[in-house]
Amino acid sequence: MMPYEEALDIVLSFCRSLPSEKVFIVDALNRVLAEDVVSQEDRPSFDNSAMDGYAVRWEDIKEATEKSPISLKVIGEMPAGGEGSFKVERGTAVKIFTGAPIPEGADTVIPVEYTETKNGMVFIKTSLKEGANIRRRGEELKAGDVVLEKGTIIRHYEVGILASLNKINVEVSRKPRVAILSTGDEIKDIGEPITKPSQIRTSNNYTLLAGVLSAGGIAYHLGIVEDDPEKLKNVLSQIGEYDVFITTGGVSMGEKDYVKTLVSELGVDVKFHKVRIKPAKPILFGTYNGGKGLFFGIPGNPVSCAIAFDLLVKPALLKMQGAKEYLPKTFKAKIKRDFYRRDAERREFVRAVYWWEGDSLVCDFSQKLQSHMLTSYVGANCYLVVKEGVKEIKEGEEVELILF
Repeated sequence: MMPYEEALDIVLSFCRSLPSEKVFIVDALNRVLAEDVVSQEDRPSFDNSAMDGYAVRWEDIKEATEKSPISLKVIGEMPAGGEGSFKVERGTAVKIFTGAPIPEGADTVIPVEYTETKNGMVFIKTSLKEGANIRRRGEELKAGDVVLEKGTIIRHYEVGILASLNKINVEVSRKPRVAILSTGDEIKDIGEPITKPSQIRTSNNYTLLAGVLSAGGIAYHLGIVEDDPEKLKNVLSQIGEYDVFITTGGVSMGEKDYVKTLVSELGVDVKFHKVRIKPAKPILFGTYNGGKGLFFGIPGNPVSCAIAFDLLVKPALLKMQGAKEYLPKTFKAKIKRDFYRRDAERREFVRAVYWWEGDSLVCDFSQKLQSHMLTSYVGANCYLVVKEGVKEIKEGEEVELILF
């Protein structure tokens, strides 16, 4: 069996970069930037007020206190988006609103809550440091600054940033086209009647569909095919139409596990079959179309399917799109109770939950460890990684976690 790191390295080594396309910024959500986005101007583009209040000369108000306020003549008002030719000279102030330009001569803004007004005068009841509450030109961005780097996954925050930069259309990587096929005589799709005790409801198709979408791909649901070599071969023959092809089931050692044989007949160059992990050991990976396409044969047990996607398929989809961060994210926490297992030959990925207790990050693991128990993901937010050779972890020991 192949170690996990070696299997991941092999998969990633065959991830070709997809071409880019230009899309409207809202359509770029969850896509990967294929260009650096550069600011065309300073931001802010002018000195402006961070508060509603009064623009003043610091020299005038530096001695102001609650008991001994400083009085200044109000010579005008500056709204956000407004214009004015006010000049703040000694003994004067301009009423100003958040975002409004700082008038000539002013160097400090006093928030309105520290003032009182009467008969055209404002009484300043506190002294702040010089320059307080002024947003300086270019303090956030300078013209020519790279704001978003190539390889950034665009969230709703980045969409807002793109809009603020007047970036109407943006270059992103093309979405990978991913086919999903489930196999098995016993599998029934959602909405279909269960007519025999031996039949089970599908989950893998929809776990993978949602996973592909969340990783920025386009998912093609090819349905469920019986364990019939000819029917399987007919569907698998479409493999060349997709960037990635995923099957679930049919890759273990049973008499009806036909996938591992059929894909070779169809031109898939198998790179490995079986990884030293638990669950999801019998993963098959290969390439097709001269190494341009990726094939993943994933075990049929629901947890094995999810783990195989998280640990191998998702990183591949992200790398194909040029994402800067495509590897599973790991971190450390202290385990809340003892963990024990009999077989320590493989690396195990246990569904778990982490949280903060004071200044410490702690975790606990699911009681449901079997690979058919998809409900072990309920409430979970990470995998507890149990390395090869480790049979027991004691309460309070530091462990490695992988973030979902």
